[in-house]
Amino acid sequence: MKFINEWRQFLKEENFIKDFPLEMDEDGNVILYHVSSTANITEFRPAIAAANAQNYTTRDYVTWDRPRVFFFTKRGQQDTGIGQIPGQSFYKVKVSPDKLYPVATDPAQLSARQQVQEYMAEHIPEFNEKYEKAQKCDSANIEYNEWHICSKVEDSNGLAWYEKRFAGKRFLIDDPKFHSEKPNVYELVARLAEERYGAIGFIYPQESGDPDTMIAVIWRPIEASQLEDNFY
Repeated sequence: MKFINEWRQFLKEENFIKDFPLEMDEDGNVILYHVSSTANITEFRPAIAAANAQNYTTRDYVTWDRPRVFFFTKRGQQDTGIGQIPGQSFYKVKVSPDKLYPVATDPAQLSARQQVQEYMAEHIPEFNEKYEKAQKCDSANIEYNEWHICSKVEDSNGLAWYEKRFAGKRFLIDDPKFHSEKPNVYELVARLAEERYGAIGFIYPQESGDPDTMIAVIWRPIEASQLEDNFY
């Protein structure tokens, strides 16, 4: 436990959502809401929620399969597809704002192509072999036929690339050979947001670009309390 506490001290806590129009309690925590058909929940556990996902939730797992619990950010908020969520049990949770990462705007650029390259170099041996060769680029050589990284190309920004005759420039991360092994962008951002900032969930607009209607998802267990009155 001592090691875990010391490790957490190195996390860079940052409030990326301080300008979002969210409901807060007196301690500065964000208040989130959940509607369920299950009574007497005291803790939301993402693995259990994913195993019992409803039809209106399972569609969200098509693009990203990490277990998570979905929350509204305002009382009376409805699903854009079915309207009011069925269920007569209404809950709220409190989350420190620095635990929620705004995935849509990605202010820390965790989905940047350089992050994808770093992940692939760490997890795909064949990719890493080519990447390590690319790092040994001879910037004095003007005839390139291997993957390389150099300042000669202004927009490479540290990405391994090569120039192929008649095909133009191609980045190593875009090589079709590795297409099926590229990380899911949401999983990549979630992993980095948790490792670097201690995030336990995402927050994003429910409708395209509307900051007044947000959805939050949390992938770690979180304590819940029941609302004293109706949500809708």
